Amino acid sequence: MASLTQRGATDARTLAYAGLSLSTVGWAAAFIAGKVALAEMTPLAVAVWRYALASTVLLPFAMRQRPVSGLGRAAAPLALMVVCGGVLYPWLFLLALAHTSATNAALLIALNPVFTLLLSPLVGERLDRHRVGGISLALAGAAVVITAGDRHRLLGLTLQRGDLLAVAAAASWALFNLASRPVVARLAPAFTNCVVYGLGGMFLYALARADAPWAQLAAATPAARGGVVLMALLSSVMAGQLFLVGVRTVGVGRTVVFVYLVPVLTAALSTTLLGEPFRFAQAVGGSAVLGGVYWTTRG
Repeated sequence: MASLTQRGATDARTLAYAGLSLSTVGWAAAFIAGKVALAEMTPLAVAVWRYALASTVLLPFAMRQRPVSGLGRAAAPLALMVVCGGVLYPWLFLLALAHTSATNAALLIALNPVFTLLLSPLVGERLDRHRVGGISLALAGAAVVITAGDRHRLLGLTLQRGDLLAVAAAASWALFNLASRPVVARLAPAFTNCVVYGLGGMFLYALARADAPWAQLAAATPAARGGVVLMALLSSVMAGQLFLVGVRTVGVGRTVVFVYLVPVLTAALSTTLLGEPFRFAQAVGGSAVLGGVYWTTRG
C-alpha cells in the first residue's frame, strides 16, 4: 500500500512538471502577443480584454468547481491574489513592455523566482542551499540567453521607467505566487483563476475607462485582437491552470523556477519560426537553465 501511494505521488509530480513545462509556451507567447497588441492598444485596455476573455472561458468550469462551504480561510490569500495577480501584475507587465525593450522586461521579470524563493519560508517551504543553487544557475542561464552572451548588454542596462515597472511586476507576481500556496490547498484552480481574472478585469476596467477600452477594441486590427486572444487563452487560461496545479503538487519554490524556461523557449521559437540566427550563447544559457530547473526540482 505504501509503495502504491508513493508511486501515485511520483506520478502526480511527473504530471505537474510536464504541465509546468507546457505552461512556459503560454508565458513565452505573452511577450510576443503583448507586443503585437500594444502596437495599437494601451496597456490597460489590453489587460482588460485579456482577463475578460480568460474569465469567460473559465466561468463554466468554475461554477462546477465552486466550494460548497464558502471560501473560509482561503478568502484572505485569494483577495491578495486578486490584487497582485489580477490587477497589479497584468497592468505593470504590459506597462513595462510599452516603455522598455522586451530584453529588459524579460530579464527583470525573471527576478520573480528569486523574490518568491527568498520569501517562500513565509508559507512554510524550506529554503536550503540545494534550491538556492538551482535557481541561481537558472537565473544565470536566463541572463545569458536574453543578452545573447554579451555581458556588455547586461552591464549596460539602465533602470528607466519601464525597467522599474518590470521589477515591480516581478515583485507583484512573487506575492501572487506566495498567496496561491494556501489557496490551492482549498480551492480548485479553475475557480481560483476565474475569480482572479474576473474581479481583476473589473478593477482594470474601472482604471481603464479614460482609455475607452471598447473603442480601442472596435478600432483594433485582427492582428491586435489576435494578440489579446492568444494572451488570454495560452498565458492566462492554459498556463494559469497548470501553474496552480504545480503549486499544489510540488510547492511554489519548485514551480516558479520554470519561469526561466521562457527565454530559452522564446529563443528557440524565434530561430524556428522567424528565421533568427541561432547563437552559441543560447545553447550554453539554455543548458544552464535546464540544469538549474533539474537541480531545483529533483528529489
